Amino acid sequence: MPSATRLFYWEGIIVVGGLFGVIAWRLFTGGITLRCLLRGDRIDRRSPTGYSSFFSPGRAQMLVVTVLLAGYYLIQVMHDPTTFPKMPTSWVVALGSSHAIYLGGKVQSMLLGVRDLMIDRRKL
Repeated sequence: MPSATRLFYWEGIIVVGGLFGVIAWRLFTGGITLRCLLRGDRIDRRSPTGYSSFFSPGRAQMLVVTVLLAGYYLIQVMHDPTTFPKMPTSWVVALGSSHAIYLGGKVQSMLLGVRDLMIDRRKL
């Protein structure tokens, strides 16, 4: 009879593999769309829905930095799978800065939309 750790190992492999398979299947069949992955929303009074969509450079740079860091981490794990890799501080700072820039852009688009909404109300 296999040990409990071996059983948990294979259960983990099956669960992670199953989740990966379901997500990959949904991506390929169109159940999950990536059409607006790099687009953001802002308040727009002129739009019938109240929001407008725009290309978000913050999302694009955050995606690039995250993918690069994940690739680096994966390569380090493949190089030595027995230990957790040491991440250089500069990479962690780059990831944090990338997310801060993205969130700053979100705040800016929200505040500018609210400001435009307030200016439009004053004209009434």
